[in-house]
Amino acid sequence: MIFWIEKQFKKEYINSAKETGIRCVFSKDYDDATKNEIMQFMKFIRANYYFPIRVRITIFNEAHFVSPVDGHRYYGVFYDGDDTKKTYPIIYIAGKKTKRNSIGDILSSIAHELTHYYQWYFLEDEKRTDRSLEIEANKWTKYILYTYYCENSTE
Repeated sequence: MIFWIEKQFKKEYINSAKETGIRCVFSKDYDDATKNEIMQFMKFIRANYYFPIRVRITIFNEAHFVSPVDGHRYYGVFYDGDDTKKTYPIIYIAGKKTKRNSIGDILSSIAHELTHYYQWYFLEDEKRTDRSLEIEANKWTKYILYTYYCENSTE
């Protein structure tokens, strides 16, 4: 079982890579209000968790992506980079708010794919089944969002 690296343990991972952290990039035509909501979530993520190898999240103004292989819809994907070119991992998120895709769904996709980042970092993706990794990513997504919403509730 993997875990997200809390900021308090940053020193144990500090020399992992030349570039660390998390970067968030939006497509040019992205909605400012939704972008601000996502950036609030990213502020929470950065304040609480450490990313020992830089990961870039690119958020597109799309309701979903369609797999060219099987035609299924998906809302986020983690790409672990190219070892031969020494590229950093990238996450792609379909982040257009619609009736079926709320801000909560978009944040869920981000948390889910960031869990895959940590699974990759801890080499869990090489040891476990896809089903096991997805179950774990879903559990972490619920935990991260619960924590975020509890810390940001106005009640």
